[in-house]
Amino acid sequence: MKQLAIRDTRVTLPNLDATELADVDSLEGHLLLSDFRLAGRELPSLEISGQRLATGHVSGLRTQRAKLDDLRMDSVDFAGCELSRAVITGGKWSRVRFTDSKMLSGQLRDLTFENVVFDHCKFDFAVFQGVTAKGPVIFRNCSLEETCFTGCDLSRVAFDDCRMVATSFQRSTCKGTDLRGNDLSRVCGIASLARAVIGPAQVSQLGDALVIDLKLRLPDD
Repeated sequence: MKQLAIRDTRVTLPNLDATELADVDSLEGHLLLSDFRLAGRELPSLEISGQRLATGHVSGLRTQRAKLDDLRMDSVDFAGCELSRAVITGGKWSRVRFTDSKMLSGQLRDLTFENVVFDHCKFDFAVFQGVTAKGPVIFRNCSLEETCFTGCDLSRVAFDDCRMVATSFQRSTCKGTDLRGNDLSRVCGIASLARAVIGPAQVSQLGDALVIDLKLRLPDD
């Protein structure tokens, strides 16, 4: 199976090469939807609950009102999708990849990730709450401005070349989280980054972040 490696983190990608995919018009209304392809759909809303998506490719899906509850996904690839303000609650994602997609102001709660990749995605102002990385997860070249990770287990997550302006980590577990390759000078919630992995150049960046995080004063004299 194909993998994406960022330093010590290796994620197994969706395996669609040998599968013949059937075109579908919607992801809704299927208890199990497998071997499918959805392309170029603009929907007023998208609501999915208690369903499973297995072995599929979704491209160009756009909706401003998505509500996904207790959704399980196995070997699903998303490309060029717009799911801003989506509310995604519960479920497990395994071998899932999002590429060139947006979830601005999204809310992702109580999810389990295992072999998940977010590549060139925008999560500005999004909230990840109670998300657990049970397997390897990669955020690569993502925009995470004012994104908040609250009560998450990010132990098996690698961030690489991400825009982390006012990215906040609150009450989260980051033991082993790979933060190398990012500018950390403006992250918030430094205490939650205990036992994360950083590079030598990031020591001074975290010093800058600590000054901002604690609202420390640096008098001129």
